[in-house]
Amino acid sequence: MSLYVKDICKFLETIAPLHLAEPQDNNGLQIGSFLNPVSGILLTVDVSKNVVSYALEKNLNLIISHHPLIYKPLSNIIQDEYKGKLIYSIIKGGLNLISWHTPLDKISEGVSEAFIKALNLEGSDFILKEKNENFGLGRVVYLKKSIKLKDLAKKINALTNNWVMVVGDLETEIDSFGFCGGSGAFLKDELKKLGINTLITSDVKYHYAKEACEEGFNFIIIDHGISESFILPFLKLKIQEFLKTRNIEIPVETFKNESPYKVFIHKREDQ
Repeated sequence: MSLYVKDICKFLETIAPLHLAEPQDNNGLQIGSFLNPVSGILLTVDVSKNVVSYALEKNLNLIISHHPLIYKPLSNIIQDEYKGKLIYSIIKGGLNLISWHTPLDKISEGVSEAFIKALNLEGSDFILKEKNENFGLGRVVYLKKSIKLKDLAKKINALTNNWVMVVGDLETEIDSFGFCGGSGAFLKDELKKLGINTLITSDVKYHYAKEACEEGFNFIIIDHGISESFILPFLKLKIQEFLKTRNIEIPVETFKNESPYKVFIHKREDQ
């Protein structure tokens, strides 16, 4: 039995319906054809030249990304520019590109829940619910035993194997926190309404962090891409289960994106 791009789009719709997407978001098939047969699938947070090269090398002709490569309408595709060159290489290589972004942020088993499970914890509810309360953004975690902020940061550092920044008193004891994959700092006030003063997320701006310090609110800040990468194993498992029901055997792989940030600490000789 053959598998087509349209089949994967329909399946993803059953997991994370497109009606959940934020108005400005761009989801679904971005490059390729619904009628193209699928030889293999590559799951990634971002689309990069390394992702495209790997897909071509491994004959994985369907890339499924979390972040849309084409987010805003394009006025041109210029081969000499980075994004244009990337789009051109995808088309020239006969690849197909699907992006599934904010719908995966809003389902109960989505981006935030995947991270919480990776910490071996359980989320209790969304931080911010949709009108349909089965969907929402972020997750709230109530700990069975309180923990110091610095120790929670250490657990996250061990899980992500990447840099972690903390806003707040490291010795603060916390018994609950919120998590939102990606840029979730805007959920701070929603958490405060719930009596929770700690949020793990990405992309917290300086003035927002300063304000949080004054309010006694804590942030644990991690890399944006890494915060959302834990959804990929979940997607891989779901897709493999779907393929099994149709007696289809094709490779499904995940791509580990590197963080664009490098931490540089220079220790002075007189210290």
